[in-house]
Amino acid sequence: MNDAGSGRVGEMSNAKFIAKIMDDKGAPLEGALVTVVDNSQLRLTTRYTDKDGRVGFPEIASDENKVRVRHVGFADQLLDLKPGMKEIEASLVPASQEQLLADLPANVWAERINVPTARMNTEFRVQCMMCHQMGYPNTRIHKGRADWAGVYERMANKGTRALLTRETRDGMADALTAAFDYQGKLGMPRIPDAPSGTATHVEITEWRLKDSTHSMHDVAVGPDGNIYGVDTIGSNIWRLNPKTNEIKELADLRPKNRPEGSPLLLHTVLQGPDGKMWFTYALGNMIASLDVTTNKMKVYEMSYAAGLYPHTMRFDKDGQLWFTVSHTNQLGTIDPVTDKIVLYAMPTRTQVQADAANPARAMQEMLKQRAGNDVIAAQDEINAIPYGIAVTPDGKIWFSQFNSRRIGYFDKKTKKFKMIGTPFGGPRRFRSDSKGNLWIPSYAEGNIYKYDPAANKFTRFDLPTGKGDAVYALAVDPRDDSVWACGTNSDTMMHLDPATGKVVTYQLPSHVTFCREINFGKDGTVWTSYSQYPSATIEGGSSAFVRIKPL
Repeated sequence: MNDAGSGRVGEMSNAKFIAKIMDDKGAPLEGALVTVVDNSQLRLTTRYTDKDGRVGFPEIASDENKVRVRHVGFADQLLDLKPGMKEIEASLVPASQEQLLADLPANVWAERINVPTARMNTEFRVQCMMCHQMGYPNTRIHKGRADWAGVYERMANKGTRALLTRETRDGMADALTAAFDYQGKLGMPRIPDAPSGTATHVEITEWRLKDSTHSMHDVAVGPDGNIYGVDTIGSNIWRLNPKTNEIKELADLRPKNRPEGSPLLLHTVLQGPDGKMWFTYALGNMIASLDVTTNKMKVYEMSYAAGLYPHTMRFDKDGQLWFTVSHTNQLGTIDPVTDKIVLYAMPTRTQVQADAANPARAMQEMLKQRAGNDVIAAQDEINAIPYGIAVTPDGKIWFSQFNSRRIGYFDKKTKKFKMIGTPFGGPRRFRSDSKGNLWIPSYAEGNIYKYDPAANKFTRFDLPTGKGDAVYALAVDPRDDSVWACGTNSDTMMHLDPATGKVVTYQLPSHVTFCREINFGKDGTVWTSYSQYPSATIEGGSSAFVRIKPL
C-alpha cells in the first residue's frame, strides 16, 4: 500500500525550517499539526511532528509569514515566521472546555446520537446530512423538539428539500438534543487520538478560495497538471496551478445555453480518456466537455421533459461517458454514434418511487415552493436517488441508489438492468478495483463494504473514526488497489489496505471540511476539496483545493 515513499528518512537533515512542539511540561508532542501560512492566509502547508515532537519543512516560500501549531486537546498557537528563520519552538497548553467544544470533530458528537431504529438513522443521514456535517458547532445550538421542528421546516424549504417522516422528526429531536448536551448525562464527548506513526508521514496543502460566496463541490486533475474545481453556487469552473499557486475563476466558460440568471449548479468534474475535462450542470440539465488546450467548451443539453439532475460521471473502457440522473432515477450516456444524450429508466422498489421519478412530477416538485405544513414526508425512500457510478473491467455500468439501499448494473449490450440490495443504508459514491470488486461507502453507518459480484458477497470494513463518521466518497488507487475514503464527518482522509484491513487515518488541518470526491495525481498525490455547505462554516470561511502527499 503506497502510504509513503521514503517516510521521514532525512527529513531533519534536509530541512530548511524545523519546528519542535512540546506540551506545557516540556514533553514532546507527536502528531502536532504545524502549518505554514502565506501572507494572504489562503495557502496553508501542514506537516506533522514525529515522536520527538519535531517536523522539518524542505523549503519556506518568501510569502509565508505565519506558523500555526495545533494538537488535539491543546489550544492553537499562531507564531510569526520571520525571513531567514531556521527553527522554532512552541509549548502548547491544554485547551479550555470552550476551545474543545469549538474544535472537536463532528463525528465524536454524532456517535452519541442514540437513534431508535436503523431505518430512522438512514432516513436522517440521507435527508439531513446530505450536504453538511452533523455535530459541528452550528448544529449543536438547538435544544428540544421545538427548536428541531424549526430546523426541519427551514431545511424542507431549501433547494435540497430535506423532508423527514413525522416519526423520524420526533424520534431524532430527542436523540439529537441528548447527544449534543455536554452538561447532561453523556458529559463531554471523547477526544480523538492524535496522529502517530505512519499517519504523521504526510504533507497536506490547502488552497482556499477567496470567500464564502463560492462552494467547490468536486475537483479533478487535468491533463495539463492543473486542478479543476466546480463551484455549485457561482456555477463557474475554478483552476489551480499547483506549481505557481495561481487560482483562476474561468467565468468566461459558463455555458450560455440557458436563460441569463438560470441556476445551473455546476456539480461534478472528471478528466476523460480523450484528455478533456467533463462537467455536469445538475440544475442546468447539461453535460459539457472542455478542451484545456483551446479553452473550447462543447455542451450537451438534456431536455427537462426527459430527465432531471445529471450527477456523477464515469467513462467505460470504450471511452463512452455514463452518468446518474438523480431526480428522475435514470442512467444517462452520450451515444457515441449520434453524439446525443440517451437516458435509461432504472428499476424502482415501489410504485411510489416510480411515480416520483416521472420527469413532469419531479420538475413540479423541484420548482414547488414549500410552505405551511407541507414539510413532512409521507414515507421514507420516496425518491431512489441514483448517485455513485463505476465501471468494472467486464464493462458493466454499476450505480448506487442512495435512498433505496440498492446497487445495480446495466449491460450496454443487452440494455438490461440487474439490481442488488445492500445490507446497509446510504450507498453513495463508490468505485471498482482492477479485479472487478466494488468498494462502497455506507453513508448511514460510517464504514466501507467490499462487494464481490462473482460471489454476491458483501464484506464490511470498519473505520477508526467510528459510527459517527459518514463516508461520502471513496476512490481506488490504480497503482495498488488500495482504497482512499473521505472521513466526511470527521475531518479526515483514510487509506485502507484491503489485504490486511489496516487503515491509516490522516487528520485534515482544518475543521468542518466535508470532503466529497477524491482524485489522484500522476505522482501519487491525493486531491480533494472542502465542500461543506454553507462554505462560511468551513474553518477559514471558504472552500479549498486540498492536496494530500504521503511522505
